[in-house]
Amino acid sequence: MMPGFAVDSDGDVEMSIPQPIFEIIRAPELSSWDHAALIEWHHEWERYVEKIRHRCTTTSDTYENVVATVKGSENRKTLKNLATYVLKKSVDSMTDAGIMSAVQARCHTLKNEFVPDVTSLFRQTLKMDLSIDDCDARIFRYYEDFNGIVEDNGLQKLIGADNEADADYKSRVKSRCRLLVENLQPPVLKAQISRLIGLERRDCKSNDVALFDLILEHAKVQQRFYRMSQDYATKTDAKSMKSDRKPQRATNDKSPAPRQAPPATTVLKPRGVSAGQPPRLPPHDGGLVCKGPHWLKDCPTATDSHREEARAPT
Repeated sequence: MMPGFAVDSDGDVEMSIPQPIFEIIRAPELSSWDHAALIEWHHEWERYVEKIRHRCTTTSDTYENVVATVKGSENRKTLKNLATYVLKKSVDSMTDAGIMSAVQARCHTLKNEFVPDVTSLFRQTLKMDLSIDDCDARIFRYYEDFNGIVEDNGLQKLIGADNEADADYKSRVKSRCRLLVENLQPPVLKAQISRLIGLERRDCKSNDVALFDLILEHAKVQQRFYRMSQDYATKTDAKSMKSDRKPQRATNDKSPAPRQAPPATTVLKPRGVSAGQPPRLPPHDGGLVCKGPHWLKDCPTATDSHREEARAPT
């Protein structure tokens, strides 16, 4: 048995403190000078640096001794062409600071120096996800998508929120706030925020952080009203359905009385007329007594004596 150490049955030293397990963190490779590819590489490099710094806080390692170099993370062909045609230096004289400065300058500028229609760009690409019922998460996602569009299109110098010391910082933030308000959803929230920043909260025209709080506040108010309206409508529909069912049950319990058939009407036919013979036409010169258009037997003024005289043989 080794002095000061406990040994297991295989003769291995039992460690009193478990060994830490770390994931392998690899630096992203810079292999293209394409605008979109550079933006993606820059994002991945920033995440890589954050992970290395966090690793150093737990292992007590020196950051400079652990982190990979930008020059060493670049593809060989890309590195050579970058040195020759962009930085116009030899590969040996290139530094990490020089390479990163060139990458950031390209990421923060417009592709081909073309100024796009920013209003149309955000109208087509920036959409608030109304399916998220959590207002905090919805507004956070809205700002996150907005900043992503700015970075992906190299619009930092036009509507970026960095470098507060720049002379055009205030105008850039004003443009940011205008675009954020113009693309708000639903329309009721957009109208409410537009009125507030136009009359009462004018500070939100040039402060996207204050605008964030204002949008979140009123989004929660409208969301609560929407939920209450839904609950009230559901209760109203349930009550109306119950009231409709009650008379139906009452009518089902009492079966309706059978309807009686109407009495058969008897058709009176004049005497002497059978069902198979049509009635005779009245005489052309009228009746014998009143000269009316009927026979003597149907005359209203003839008496029995008149009828007997008419029947007597002449």
